[in-house]
Amino acid sequence: MRYLDLRIKPFRHKHYKPSNREIVVVIGMQSQGPIINEPQYICDVCGKKKPVSQMAGKCVKCGKYVCSQCARLKGDRVYCPQHAGACFIATAAYGTPMAEEINTLRRFRDDEMEPNLVGKHLVTLYYDVSPPIARVIARSESMRAFVRLNLKPIIRSLEPKSDQQDS
Repeated sequence: MRYLDLRIKPFRHKHYKPSNREIVVVIGMQSQGPIINEPQYICDVCGKKKPVSQMAGKCVKCGKYVCSQCARLKGDRVYCPQHAGACFIATAAYGTPMAEEINTLRRFRDDEMEPNLVGKHLVTLYYDVSPPIARVIARSESMRAFVRLNLKPIIRSLEPKSDQQDS
């Protein structure tokens, strides 16, 4: 942690560039406003320096430090925009990220895949491979219907037993 006292060296702060992982505490007046005694941190997504109170935390997938404007929150988990949890192929097939079928897939990913090492690697592979596939699926209604038809038995098997009896 580095402290910059602007009362002693008022112009030095303009030339100082902290490293990406360095926390800087600024003491004194800044040219833009009032005294800031809160540590400043650089968001790994937008690159802007933010007070610690505006940092959402660390992405649970890649470890990037994310500000509250860039972060996507799911419960108490913080995700960067890249790992915001889009089910790319299912979203392309159903046409909306809000479909209940996609929520079933998300629950499976979060509850069953993410907690174990092999599941995490499979999810990471999916995030790397699926976006171009999803773009192809989204362009064709017949392809979307085909994918929905193939996802239906998978989604049914992942739904809680009480939900399956209702349908």
